[in-house]
Amino acid sequence: MAQRRRSRQRSTRYAYLTWLLLAGVTTFHLWYIARGGIDLAPDEAHYWEWSRRLDWSYYSKGPMVAYLIAASTHFGPHTEFLVRLPAVLLAFGTALLVYRLTCQLFASQRAGFLAVLACSANPLYAAGSVLMTIDAPFVFFWAVAAYSLWQALQSATAGARRCWWLALGVALGCGVLSKYTMLVIVPCVGAYLLTAPLARPWLKRPEPYGALLVGVALCAPIVVWNARHDWVSFRHVIGQAGLAAPGADVEDHFTARTFFEFAGSQLAVISPLLCAAIVMAMITGGRRGLQQRDDAHLFLFMLAVPLLAFLLLWSVYQKVEGNWAAPAYLTATVALAGLWNERLEAAGTAQRRVAARIALVLVPGFLMVAVAHLPALAASVGLTLAPRIDLTRRLDGWKELGAAVGQTVREADGENLFLISDQYQIASELAFYVDGQPRVYNLNAGRRMNQYDIWGGLDALRGHDGLIITSGDWESLPPVEDSCEAIRKVRVVETSHLGRPGRIFSVFRCVRYKGVAKPPARVTY
Repeated sequence: MAQRRRSRQRSTRYAYLTWLLLAGVTTFHLWYIARGGIDLAPDEAHYWEWSRRLDWSYYSKGPMVAYLIAASTHFGPHTEFLVRLPAVLLAFGTALLVYRLTCQLFASQRAGFLAVLACSANPLYAAGSVLMTIDAPFVFFWAVAAYSLWQALQSATAGARRCWWLALGVALGCGVLSKYTMLVIVPCVGAYLLTAPLARPWLKRPEPYGALLVGVALCAPIVVWNARHDWVSFRHVIGQAGLAAPGADVEDHFTARTFFEFAGSQLAVISPLLCAAIVMAMITGGRRGLQQRDDAHLFLFMLAVPLLAFLLLWSVYQKVEGNWAAPAYLTATVALAGLWNERLEAAGTAQRRVAARIALVLVPGFLMVAVAHLPALAASVGLTLAPRIDLTRRLDGWKELGAAVGQTVREADGENLFLISDQYQIASELAFYVDGQPRVYNLNAGRRMNQYDIWGGLDALRGHDGLIITSGDWESLPPVEDSCEAIRKVRVVETSHLGRPGRIFSVFRCVRYKGVAKPPARVTY
């Protein structure tokens, strides 16, 4: 009786600690995005541009990120805070799902707390908690899918099981609307159902296939939009994957360089210590799951390792971005928390258990949380970091550029100057930061295709004057000189970051825009 009472007290204590940690981290994230310390990242600004023109889908991604930003900015002015608010809320929801899943898998509130602590200490998730990119909804819906699958397998009633399978299908569809990589969870779930003796009977039942049909049905907007736009998204994905389109030249892609780049990037995005711990957890968990038939560890292994293995293998053929493996680290972190909890349970006397908690949990855990949030913390207090670790440096200067371009427009004596850039990143940032948030265009003089080409509108500018903004200090712009009757440089904009030099941009005056000959469409990169 006394032992059960102590166990309940310990569970309650760790539940309180979890909520305290979640409240603290989320409050910091909300404060951080509210203070306006860093400008929108180029991808954030570009997705905000999407949210101003809602559609069934977009050139390179599904529409979910645009829908979320549009929903958030509907309640107020289009500010950095409202653009990024969905990322904070999704991160909170993801952490909560990780906590609930861990508690159920290992029957331990302490394991759940450790899982949330490890997630908070992951620099990749720390960045995804304040930057509104496609990874925020993608990782959230991956967590929803994992939690729903476990609930579907463990629920006692048929009605509850059907509801959870339906939730899995909805999570699959919404995940694909966020990022196409969500489709990888289908073979991951299939591999688990095939290898887990207790779950294998579900392969003969209709619920898993119904969930798959629900997910496919929710992807219909992407298919409809692409059917209307010459399947540009699918051709873009084929190009990103390094697969040659029909009739294209096939190059020898295989190289060890991209493999080591991807493997090394994992040490950077989740930190060397956490990366080593997760690898060991996956090895131990995989052995338990595959050899000892430990269902919990097999479940976590199959929802993490197939994606990681696929990306590692694919990186031998094609460059793979470091953040693509983000969802795999969710279930890998849960497995790490379960094994971490076992280590604490194995401690002997009460004094040793207290020492183990301090040595294995509190000190390293909260230090890692602080390190994961170091760039944000440093930017908050104006602390200068070394350029290699100052991740916020790349996000600064866009507001300065917008103010300078807006001033140039005002100095034009009331002329209605249009704004163009040769880079979609600059065009998106100008659209957000120039006064009045005007429409900005992205000139295509031979670059790869992007969403601005789908929107078009440049033909309506013929005969008008405008400003062309590009990165770097240039005296001329040969690729676009033929697009104007005359072009001259009007100013150079030099931005700064915490008192240090930032970027340099050139602003040119385009006199009577003539348009450009349509360049060959490049949709494969």
